[in-house]
Amino acid sequence: MKPFKVLGAVLAGALLVTNVVSAAPSEPATVKPLPISAPTPQDSYGGLKFVLVINGKGFSPEENPIYVGAKNEMMIPIRAAAEALGYKLTWKPDSQSLEMVQGNQWLTLQIGQDQYGFAKMLVPLEVAPELTNEKTYVPLSYFEKVMKLQVKTDATGTIHIDSKKQESGEQAASTTKQGTVTSITYRDKGGEIGLNGYGHGVRLNISDETEIVSDTNQKLTLADLQLGMSIEAEHSPVMAMSMPPMTHAKKIIVKQSPAAQQTLGTAGEIEEITSSAEGRTRLTIKGNKLSDGSHDTVVLNVAGDTPVIGTKDNQPVAADQLKKGDKVYAFYGPILTKSLPPIGQAVKIVVEN
Repeated sequence: MKPFKVLGAVLAGALLVTNVVSAAPSEPATVKPLPISAPTPQDSYGGLKFVLVINGKGFSPEENPIYVGAKNEMMIPIRAAAEALGYKLTWKPDSQSLEMVQGNQWLTLQIGQDQYGFAKMLVPLEVAPELTNEKTYVPLSYFEKVMKLQVKTDATGTIHIDSKKQESGEQAASTTKQGTVTSITYRDKGGEIGLNGYGHGVRLNISDETEIVSDTNQKLTLADLQLGMSIEAEHSPVMAMSMPPMTHAKKIIVKQSPAAQQTLGTAGEIEEITSSAEGRTRLTIKGNKLSDGSHDTVVLNVAGDTPVIGTKDNQPVAADQLKKGDKVYAFYGPILTKSLPPIGQAVKIVVEN
């Protein structure tokens, strides 16, 4: 939400707001503020004093000034706003970071870092939080895009933030993505899987709330997922814009039965391609092993019925179209020769196309 679009027809003068609450405590004075010179509220836009209203309660613009930041984003004092919304705040001076907790919701931010923590994800907003006059400021978009609150700005310069849930239809509840599991990471609680590699893929956080089932609706667990497995993932549309983007998986449907033996994997580049007299393709792949027991360099025979899939659209790729330098995710079984590099049979090849 850009202020100049919303406030283009703003009337000069300040809105007199009743029921003004006291300013929230400032951040510790022992922390040296960043060298940011905040304009006074009168300088923000045409002599207007922007006024913050949280759930119907107004804040004095003198005690909690709002200003237009360098990127034309309205900058809001987070402590006053968050405490009015019912959050408990903890300031950590060593890292210049702020932690906000309400029930089972946990939010974090750090001065100067455009990575806002939300539900174990990092959400960038193109504007980092600022420490100005001993107050922590965040862009107005933080309340809408991270906290998922209703945000409205009227022609008088009043900014309304309401803790009601966003209207239905404003954002899809979830979205789906199909493809191949290209990485698996286990943690003490849950874990993370990579789907469709790097360039066209997504990282999915797996928690106790993630439902994992077979295509016949049989209940499964994270331990049942294997490298190279075909799945369909239902996930939150809110993504941390990392590379690849990261989000939370709501449901995972496994499209194939787990292999009887462990599937190994190597992510890397094709270093060499040879063809046998029988027409079989042999790939030498060098990169990084994807699991214990896997290999950084491996030679794999690709049979005529070995699936070769592109990450962009999950469509088949002809084995004879593979070339040296292609980035691939190669999956194979544990039966390998004891040579260096080991030689085995490819179970599936996923190509970064």
